[in-house]
Amino acid sequence: MEEKQVSLNKILLPIMFVISAIILEITNFLYIGFTNSSGNRMALPTYFLFDLAIIIMLAGIIYIVRNKIASNIIFYFLLSLQFILNVVNSTMYSIFGDILSFDLLFLGAEATTAITLDFIDWIGLLINTVVFALILTASIFLLKKFKGTYTVKKKHSGAIIALAFILVECLGGGLFYLQGITLQTEATNESVIEGNDSYLWDNFQFKIDAFKKFGHYGFYTKSIINLIFSHDVSEENFETYQSYIDEGYVESDETAPLYGDNLIVILCESLDWYAIDPINTPTIWELLNGKDSIVFSEFYARNRTNISEGIALLGNIPKDSNLKSAYNAGYSFDYSLPNLFKSTKAEEETVVTTFVHPLVETFYSRNVTHTPDGIGFDNFISYEDYTGDQIYEKFGEWITDYSFVQNQIDSILPDADRFLTFFSTLSTHGPYTYDNPYFEEYYDILASNFEEYAAWLNDNTDFIIPDNEGDFELFFHYKAAWIDFDRTISYLLEELENRGLSENTSIVFFADHNAYYTNLCYKIKGVEKSDYSNTYINNIPMMIYSPKLTKESGGYISDVFCNTFDILPTICDLYGLPSNNNLFQGYSVFSEDIKDSFFTSNLSGMFTNNIFSMNISDIVIVGENVTDEEIEHFKEIANKYFVKQEYIETIYKNGINGTIIP
Repeated sequence: MEEKQVSLNKILLPIMFVISAIILEITNFLYIGFTNSSGNRMALPTYFLFDLAIIIMLAGIIYIVRNKIASNIIFYFLLSLQFILNVVNSTMYSIFGDILSFDLLFLGAEATTAITLDFIDWIGLLINTVVFALILTASIFLLKKFKGTYTVKKKHSGAIIALAFILVECLGGGLFYLQGITLQTEATNESVIEGNDSYLWDNFQFKIDAFKKFGHYGFYTKSIINLIFSHDVSEENFETYQSYIDEGYVESDETAPLYGDNLIVILCESLDWYAIDPINTPTIWELLNGKDSIVFSEFYARNRTNISEGIALLGNIPKDSNLKSAYNAGYSFDYSLPNLFKSTKAEEETVVTTFVHPLVETFYSRNVTHTPDGIGFDNFISYEDYTGDQIYEKFGEWITDYSFVQNQIDSILPDADRFLTFFSTLSTHGPYTYDNPYFEEYYDILASNFEEYAAWLNDNTDFIIPDNEGDFELFFHYKAAWIDFDRTISYLLEELENRGLSENTSIVFFADHNAYYTNLCYKIKGVEKSDYSNTYINNIPMMIYSPKLTKESGGYISDVFCNTFDILPTICDLYGLPSNNNLFQGYSVFSEDIKDSFFTSNLSGMFTNNIFSMNISDIVIVGENVTDEEIEHFKEIANKYFVKQEYIETIYKNGINGTIIP
């Protein structure tokens, strides 16, 4: 019978893949510094068999591919992809405490536009590159060294290869199944979430915890499965979710203190407390300390801008998809801020809602989602509408907010009986690594005031001015950008006064996140970058400027814990807008329910001002004198949040809308 010579590389290549993939996994875990619930360093994921099973099945694919070139391409492609993800994840973890997930891929180019060389974790890149290079060198050496062949009968060669492939895939599938039945499913405190790894495997509510437990291959494989199959709803179950939405409906309240007034909401890009001072930003300083504002000293947030914006407009945000996907699925955004604002329109009254952002309209697909049939804005004002003399040419060299607002003031303050304007700033966005040609005047102002400012900062705050040249330049550029913002707000307040709108127009200011670019916030606040549980780094400004609301109180500082999720419920409360308790994840800051305010980030982690956790079970005490009762309350509201979030994910993905339209 005719015989066939088969290269030993046929067996060696898949074996090398298994070993190499595990080495890269260990490198990633050890470098990032993952620890388990006991605080011990992790070299491999908790449920490593998920990882190993998928690695073995991929090795089987490399084995069965008969063409030598094709099998080599698959081998090097898979390892190269793992290497790239290692570098990306070590970089993202060093910046945000986050890792790459498929929700970021939905952002397309926007997810990478804001990345500069300053973001790259060069040490992580170097370590992963060295390990990857050693793996490649070893694989090339071994493949050349073991060039021998073994003999099989030609008639049986195909059957042997097929049988070996089936056995390998069965081994991988068996390990996958065995690991699945070992998942911890016994939840604590009668919760279906806390301590339930089976629940985590099904929905990945806690991203970093899922990655630590299921590993690189387990995490990304199950992410794809969840993305394709999770949250699907049969036609007969649509009514259940519609009823859930309807049951949360709360009617409008004409007795609310600001009912019928105008509203301006300003998302302040990267605003932190050290951006504001009486010397360089006197207008904002006066608002923070004046009689016409309510300042929330315990406001916290930690999300990318598009997420923070979405939460403020909708009271919630999907984790597993994005707003464009929800729009395409048929979700109507009935309970968005602009739609709710227009729902209280009186007969013959003109109400205009406007979204304003000085960047191009396609960024984050706002030209799709922020339309009248989307989130509900009547008008969308973007860079394309700007007719001034400044030009936006590249990321970071923004046109000034001051010039943009001057140019578009008639759209921002429209001639209507009542209006809502939502303005996302841009001048203050990083990266702060180089001069903006439109900020030259601000640099001069700051330079002339800096000695006085530095003395004030040192005497009145705990913030730290960087003493090395590079970090000082970052801080200098950051502060100059806020001079532009201060001038913008001064002009806006003057226009409100000139147009007779100051008495019936309130402004909600809130920061989307801290100044994370180039780790600036950590340097100024004196917090170690690795100290992700230190919630102080996420304590950023929020205030409500409202002469009518503060007429009797004279303005004050509120120290209640609150966060981005509480913004829309607060606006609904003040303006008497309809709301939805089953869709909103926060509470009005003026209600008793604000005690249940709870924040979780789409990046990672959940917290109040004195408790932090990655998964509800493992608690880190941040504040002082935290009682057992407070810890149990934290777990209770966390579980409540994530139960509701499951419903919200399903509603967004399937385009489910309530039948009660406000």
